[in-house]
Amino acid sequence: MITSNAHSMQAGKRVLFLLALFAAGAVFAEGNISATNKFAWSENAGWQNWSPTNGGVTVHAAGTNSYLSGYAWAENIGWIKMGAGTGSYANTTADNYGVNLDRDGNLSGYAWSETCGWINFNPTHSQAVISPTTGSFDGYAWAENIGWIHFKNTSPAYNVCTSWRASLADPAIVDILGNWYLCLARNGYLMSGPFNFNVSARPLAADFDGDGKADPAMVDGTLWYVWFTGAGYQLSGGPWNFGVLGDPVAADFDGDGKADPAMVINTLWYVWFSGSGYQLNGVTWNFGVAGDPLAADFDGDTLADPAMVIGTWWYVWFTSTGYQLSGGPWNFGVAGDPVAADFDGDGKADPAMVVDNALWYVWFSSIGYQPSGPYYLGVSGTPIAADFDGQ
Repeated sequence: MITSNAHSMQAGKRVLFLLALFAAGAVFAEGNISATNKFAWSENAGWQNWSPTNGGVTVHAAGTNSYLSGYAWAENIGWIKMGAGTGSYANTTADNYGVNLDRDGNLSGYAWSETCGWINFNPTHSQAVISPTTGSFDGYAWAENIGWIHFKNTSPAYNVCTSWRASLADPAIVDILGNWYLCLARNGYLMSGPFNFNVSARPLAADFDGDGKADPAMVDGTLWYVWFTGAGYQLSGGPWNFGVLGDPVAADFDGDGKADPAMVINTLWYVWFSGSGYQLNGVTWNFGVAGDPLAADFDGDTLADPAMVIGTWWYVWFTSTGYQLSGGPWNFGVAGDPVAADFDGDGKADPAMVVDNALWYVWFSSIGYQPSGPYYLGVSGTPIAADFDGQ
């Protein structure tokens, strides 16, 4: 429950490869709500416009930490503010309230109206949601003073829609000269680039700065060079040197929203948790299997699962089961360079194999790991898959 001296709140209360990026908005900015599908309805307060002329609501994509900001307008109650400060929101005081969004499209938390008070987006008897595949709002929010607020209806027809979509991984290739070529899902997988950071080493990408977008990185021996998207792709003050030489991997193992650097030597995993100041995690994991290491969230619990690929065999240790082997190994019948990321937007990583540095085969978790592809991106090199655009 949120409380303050002046106010109190009533507690109570997820397609395949394609879609588009939005421009981040600010208070009284245009936002990313549809210019036509922008109205919600309350029996007691009337129409609410989520894309008004002098305001607007923005849905910010940041993975599990997505949130809403800005203002909606209602003729009868005035401005409705989606949050105080920058999300995601703690919702523990009147200074950190706001509407949050998980990667399944569920809304939670509170908005505020000077006229009608707190508006709960996850009340006891309903749930306001955004479809991860269409961007359509649905369900109900609740305010003590005006009752239910409805976001979608058939007759009369009204709906609030946003350009936000569930986060999708973007395939990328880095050639032998260190040129990066990205195929962003938001652009229909049309290739962009090349981009070159003037470092030629072993490439990888992960969200090191926690802004919901993957940061390009190069690992040269024990040195890690990372270019933060949140700082305009400036070098992150490094290179970092963790003093261990091996096969580099990076993923969010500790659940703090930031990627943790790791080095794998044969069967041993060394991980430096961002959540503990990049201290070695105290335990060197040994899963007893050596191969091509990678890590991604295969089980959908928001924590990265370590994996090893040997030929066509995938060994995955789920964090959700205490790093037990996932009943496999899985065998998809294709050998090559393995990558894994959430290509279909269901919150689980999809295994992929890149053959001859060019042909991509993907097994989507959302359809029972049925094969898809091959896809040819038009450039050969080291394959990478990560969400570079946060959408």
